[in-house]
Amino acid sequence: MHVNKLRIHVMSQRSFPATRKRFSAVFHYLQFSNSIYQLKQTHAFFLKTVRKPQYSHFLTLFLDKQLHVSGDNLCYARHVFDQIPNCRNQFLWTSLIRSHVFNGYFIQAIILYSRMLCKSISPSGFTFSSVLNACARVPAVFEGKQVHARVEKSGLLGNNVVQTALLDMYTKCGFVLDAERVFNGMEEKDAVAWTAMICGYTKVGLMDKARFLFDDMEGRNMVSWTTMVAGYANYGDMEAAKDLYDRMMEKNSVAWLAMIAGYGKCGDVSKARRIFDGIVKPDASCWAAMLACYAQNGYAKEAIEIYRAMRGQNVRITEVGMVGVISACTQIGDVSMAEALAKELEEGCCGKSCLYVLVIASVVL
Repeated sequence: MHVNKLRIHVMSQRSFPATRKRFSAVFHYLQFSNSIYQLKQTHAFFLKTVRKPQYSHFLTLFLDKQLHVSGDNLCYARHVFDQIPNCRNQFLWTSLIRSHVFNGYFIQAIILYSRMLCKSISPSGFTFSSVLNACARVPAVFEGKQVHARVEKSGLLGNNVVQTALLDMYTKCGFVLDAERVFNGMEEKDAVAWTAMICGYTKVGLMDKARFLFDDMEGRNMVSWTTMVAGYANYGDMEAAKDLYDRMMEKNSVAWLAMIAGYGKCGDVSKARRIFDGIVKPDASCWAAMLACYAQNGYAKEAIEIYRAMRGQNVRITEVGMVGVISACTQIGDVSMAEALAKELEEGCCGKSCLYVLVIASVVL
């Protein structure tokens, strides 16, 4: 759609018949380019046929198309973007920022936003929500507060998408009072906003406030339920966690993991095992949590049995699981198992932190 709009703009300009033919050919190739390989071919054709005065227009069209094609092409997109002289297209800036956030380049997204402001290009609501998402992930609350101030100046503070992004940023950064102010100022609060505020309270241990919101919330979703269960379990209130866990219509990996880990912290291995046995098909994180629960409570043989069961069922060994089984080996002095683990680590089944633990374990053994 955006390509067509920009195409009309370019084609409306007076040009010679030969130039129009080149324009038409490039537009044709661009319209039917649906992969990075095809786009690169179109780019090469464009460089050969389009004259320098038209570069900016066509690069803008090309980049717009490129950002909507699936695949890992962010570096290529950034290269094309940097070739556009003095780009003032708000949509392209926002699309590029969003692409950086989507691919996990959060700091680069914030830098792009700063460059956008330096060029006096006014951000849209989507620009603000994208950069606030980046600030939440870093976390970068100082930059997030600067974005908040810019939102207020722009008159977009009433935008529900922007408000939710602000709320999410403050809760992820642990700034609950700021989050409360945003939440209380929202005229329309959807399930995402309610859940974000509940998550913010649980993050800092304000479970009473979280429960008050949870009880007052209409249309509770899976995330709000699991957030409460995980919050109670994390702070050791397993009675409250179990009460909500039993009332959940559907349970997921986050809830199972929270319950197993919570009981493990409290030393109640039997209840953790009951939760684990109630899972129809536990994933790697649940297996690892059960293994760690045994290991941290001195049940070394049971931890090693869990590990062997994981290997037998081709369950992926996470770093948590590997650290747990290495700890179990040191508890009972199982040298043969430790040697087997060393071989598996050499094959690259886990990260460096496991290797450090194994080195320490080998000294102890």
